[in-house]
Amino acid sequence: MEISINNPAKSEIFSLIFQHLKAFTEQIVIMFEKDRVYFQSMDSSRISVFELFIPSTWFDKYVHSKEGTFPVGVNSTLLHKVLNTREKSQETRIVFDSEDDDKMFVYFTSEDKSVFDKRFELPLVDIDTDYMAIPDMESNADFSIPSIIFANIINQLKLFGDTIDIECTEEKIELKSLSEGTGKMCVDIEIDELSEYSINEGESINLSFSLGMLHNICLYNKISKEVHIKLIKDYPMKIIYYLGDEDTKLIFYLAPKINED
Repeated sequence: MEISINNPAKSEIFSLIFQHLKAFTEQIVIMFEKDRVYFQSMDSSRISVFELFIPSTWFDKYVHSKEGTFPVGVNSTLLHKVLNTREKSQETRIVFDSEDDDKMFVYFTSEDKSVFDKRFELPLVDIDTDYMAIPDMESNADFSIPSIIFANIINQLKLFGDTIDIECTEEKIELKSLSEGTGKMCVDIEIDELSEYSINEGESINLSFSLGMLHNICLYNKISKEVHIKLIKDYPMKIIYYLGDEDTKLIFYLAPKINED
């Protein structure tokens, strides 16, 4: 099995995806299928599920000679260390040899001779995996917002508490955070300022989520210009980063906090 990414921008996106995984899980199983790369996992606190979909055509080279799926289990922290050494001008190549199936090899190369090539050998780990079948449900409200702006808002709200309240109406979206002793922060998002917004007629939605987990999800703001958010009453929030088209995406499902009042 071998994949290559020659485009530096795509190499950067691919590296960023895996660099931030350590904020969610210690280990990950990457599924190399005939026509795509896929993974699904859950964070250690079990309040979020995340999935990656990258079709084989996204890569400059995608060689999959084995029948069926090629599962590769890796340590997230170790993978982060490796990808963190990549220079922005370097291409990425990942090789897995079925004859040496306890290791994965990563290569960073560049035509710029002032940037030295690097190669890595990573031990693989055996990980038991159970995948959730996540139904595609109709949302009550969804909107798109520039990912860097949303990340900045979440970082600021986190200064005032550990919970975000999201209220959506036909007129606006309101984001709130508060806690005793640190005050309260509210952000009013006007609908006209969003590239996309839809809500069921006459609908009003009010949901609460973990700001700490949402902060970690927003670490991915550099992989896509916009973040797409779908809200369903009493169900997890769906957060999507598209990586060029609708088939190439990173998705998070974040469970709402239960109001005990």
